[in-house]
Amino acid sequence: MVKSMILPARNLTLLLVASALVCVASGSASAQPGRLQTQTLDHLLQRATETVEVTLDGGMLQMVSRFLNSSKPDEARIREIIQGLQGVYVKSLEFSQDNEYTVADVETIRMQLNTPGWSKLATVRSHRSGENVDVHLMLDNGVIQGVAVLVADPRRVTVVNVVGTIDPEKISQMGLLEGRFGIPKLDLDWGVTRRTNRNN
Repeated sequence: MVKSMILPARNLTLLLVASALVCVASGSASAQPGRLQTQTLDHLLQRATETVEVTLDGGMLQMVSRFLNSSKPDEARIREIIQGLQGVYVKSLEFSQDNEYTVADVETIRMQLNTPGWSKLATVRSHRSGENVDVHLMLDNGVIQGVAVLVADPRRVTVVNVVGTIDPEKISQMGLLEGRFGIPKLDLDWGVTRRTNRNN
């Protein structure tokens, strides 16, 4: 039996307002410049043996930055980098065996990185390990508004998405964020402006 539920007028109004706010919030999040939509990978979550999902908005990053020690050079530089950030988003899926995801799954992310505004910074292809790494920047009139790293190897897919203004002179220091804020160690050479087809 299906029971009908009648809400008082005040509760109904609050429900409608709350629903509207959720729609606005979700709409603004999807429209955030430099923000990738990684929900296309969610159907792989049940197959993964290990998953990492990190969502840090600007407010949380600024709160975290207060715990960084400015007297330590590395932490001082990290604090400068995250000063203009609006968010850090990570999704990483690891599988127990090969071929648990398809090329089409990865292409859902690459297609977003092929849209206007994104520029490729580096590409690494390892024929030995099968690892593919793509690094892109979101540029707006020469200002970096986002960074995206896509890592795909036979048993792992990782998307790292940093959103916000980054000083171009500090892009070489992005490696300092690896191992922090949920960003995995990627061992990328951020000082190289373009690296393509490295075979190892």
